[in-house]
Amino acid sequence: FRPDGLELCTGTIGGILSFWNVEDGNLKFEIDGRRDIAGGTRDDDAYPINIRSSKLTSAIRTLEQFILPWMSERRKMNDRMTGDNNSASRYFTSVCYSADGSCVLAGGNSKYVCIYEVSQQILLKKFQVTYNRSLDGVLDELNSKQLGEGGPIDEMDDSADETDYNAMHLPGAKRGDDGSRKSRVEVLTMQVAFSSTGREWATVSGEGLHVYSLDDDMIFDPIALTEAVTPGAVQSNLRSGQYGTALVMSLTLNEFSLVKEVLENTPFRSISHVVRSSVGPEHLERLLQFVSKCMTDSPHLEFYLQWCLELLQTHGMYLEKHRGTFMRAFRAMHKQVQTRHEDVKTICDDNRYTMDFIEDQAKLLMDETKIE
Repeated sequence: FRPDGLELCTGTIGGILSFWNVEDGNLKFEIDGRRDIAGGTRDDDAYPINIRSSKLTSAIRTLEQFILPWMSERRKMNDRMTGDNNSASRYFTSVCYSADGSCVLAGGNSKYVCIYEVSQQILLKKFQVTYNRSLDGVLDELNSKQLGEGGPIDEMDDSADETDYNAMHLPGAKRGDDGSRKSRVEVLTMQVAFSSTGREWATVSGEGLHVYSLDDDMIFDPIALTEAVTPGAVQSNLRSGQYGTALVMSLTLNEFSLVKEVLENTPFRSISHVVRSSVGPEHLERLLQFVSKCMTDSPHLEFYLQWCLELLQTHGMYLEKHRGTFMRAFRAMHKQVQTRHEDVKTICDDNRYTMDFIEDQAKLLMDETKIE
């Protein structure tokens, strides 16, 4: 389902991705993703299909629907036919809308994960989650040297059928099949999901969790990380009053508890100097994220607001020029500031109403005293 619940995405075993209107149950449009997932097209190609919106066509397609959007044309080691003729391995098992409903992410029994733009019905990008050739289904074509008359030579004992190509002629044995079975791990993705911001998505495969992001902060960059950058060095610089150096070191180590300690031990009057002298453009994204996270449950509201103000005033031009890169940090900061503003506003309103009540009561008592 789309996040607003007004559109449903389903798929057929024929590789057709269908989009339905939830309110009236009519089929809106379809996208053919067979060639995209098989690797036979470029990333900027798509194959929209003209459809008939009659209720009969919709009813027939409803009977054919599975929550398996596309097909993957690839060949496994023990397949007796090519990927073009084998429909048993052509399907995806997981579909996810982006937070704004503009894109669809799909993965399943394939080495590929595809992202489609819904309104334009085009393939935006496809990702190959693994290049591990020891997994079954990674290769598009098998090596002809490993193929015999009955199938792959190294997988002769994979089938459960006692056929000629499966028989193992052992000395002194009347029965060819010794009962042993072995198979290779198949490449697949079990689940796909978008993040709430739409800048990351993740998938779970047989090799673990894969996270893809548009932001560079998820990439480990050890250029500034040397043997001298340690938590002990951060503590030493903090005690000696070198707050800028301590902050840069803590950001390089990327440990939240260490960054929070440096931020809260920096004197209020030194914030402006630290931001202007030590914080560079390469530290802005991470520092804005840490400040927003520290503000969540900290009682030092004015202190962290001063950090936000100095960062925005000092690096405002750079942030404005690269607003797309810092959009996630802006949203996190705005969310925390807005939340704390609402909390403080509620407390201030209660205090103001209480003071008005006390003032009114005092006036009533004074009036009664004058009357008496």
